[in-house]
Amino acid sequence: MNKKVLSALLTGVMVVSLSGCGSAPAETKTEEPAKEEAVAEETTEVAEEAAEEVTEEASTEEIKDEATATVDEPSGDETFTIGYAQRATDAAYTIAIKERNQEYAKEHYPNLQWVETDAQGDVATQAANIEDLISRGVDLIMVSPLTSDGLTDAVAEAMDAGIPVVTMDREVDTPVTVKVVADNKEMGVMAADKLAEMMGGKGNVIEVCGTTGSSAAIDRQAGFEETIASKYPDIKIVDSQDCDFNSAKAASYMEDMLQKYGEGEIQAIYCHNDPMAEAVAETVVAAGRDNEGILITGMDGEEAAFQMVENGQMAFTIIYPTMSPEAMIAAYNVLTKQPQDEVVNCIPTLVSKENVAEHLGTGLQ
Repeated sequence: MNKKVLSALLTGVMVVSLSGCGSAPAETKTEEPAKEEAVAEETTEVAEEAAEEVTEEASTEEIKDEATATVDEPSGDETFTIGYAQRATDAAYTIAIKERNQEYAKEHYPNLQWVETDAQGDVATQAANIEDLISRGVDLIMVSPLTSDGLTDAVAEAMDAGIPVVTMDREVDTPVTVKVVADNKEMGVMAADKLAEMMGGKGNVIEVCGTTGSSAAIDRQAGFEETIASKYPDIKIVDSQDCDFNSAKAASYMEDMLQKYGEGEIQAIYCHNDPMAEAVAETVVAAGRDNEGILITGMDGEEAAFQMVENGQMAFTIIYPTMSPEAMIAAYNVLTKQPQDEVVNCIPTLVSKENVAEHLGTGLQ
């Protein structure tokens, strides 16, 4: 019974009461108080019954409303399993990107469980690992891809199976749920502009590249080379080679370059990551060429690189964010159906002699 019904009943009762009082003969006036009490009691009983029905109806509607509002909303008690497809654990960066995200999850999301794989630098293994995570029925896959095209089929399979995918650091050639990235191409531009400033706008550069086919290497090379070509006509990139982000390969390549180019013929060496830059710097010292003022640069933000910038062995490095906790927050938002942007951009930072003191002790180990 709603409020309109209750109002109608009370109105009816009042009409009956008033009509009774108006039609009674004079000799029965002594009975009026008793009749009025009976009517009042009846009115009270009707009103109480009506009020109870209205209250019950309102409570039922509130329950329905609450049930509707909580449909598809997470309770906060669910347990989720994340499959973490690591490309390798042979560098400080790849270790940090995993550990820092997992440490954040342990502190903030105790209802998460983990299944981890390590491709050990092999793209076919990483693809197989993703397929294995799909077969295990994980709730979400986090992946730091080795190459952009090598994981296309495996990641597409996960997405088709309804398993969300969050990529970190590098991208793949197929749609994913969330991409957590820093602008590698912009980092290449930053390196070109800073090197050109330090070189006085002229000289020869050797480029030590990362893994062919990886989005990081593609973008770091494109940003650097396009900027040099368009803005600094007196700077020449005289040699470059894929060294797979590997320090041993970079050192071997630099030994050849120091034989190929004599004293004064190399003004700068642009490396796509810090381990290669550190190896190159050590190779230059070992060859006795460290007195030529060759500017050596890196990327990622390793503590060893900060130390080399501090002591003058490297000109600068650029901190590449570890995507943490941004990737972990994005993954949890997806799992709990909270709003989440499809692309999360993390901001790189250039570290040179001028500001290295601010970063010492904070680098990747």
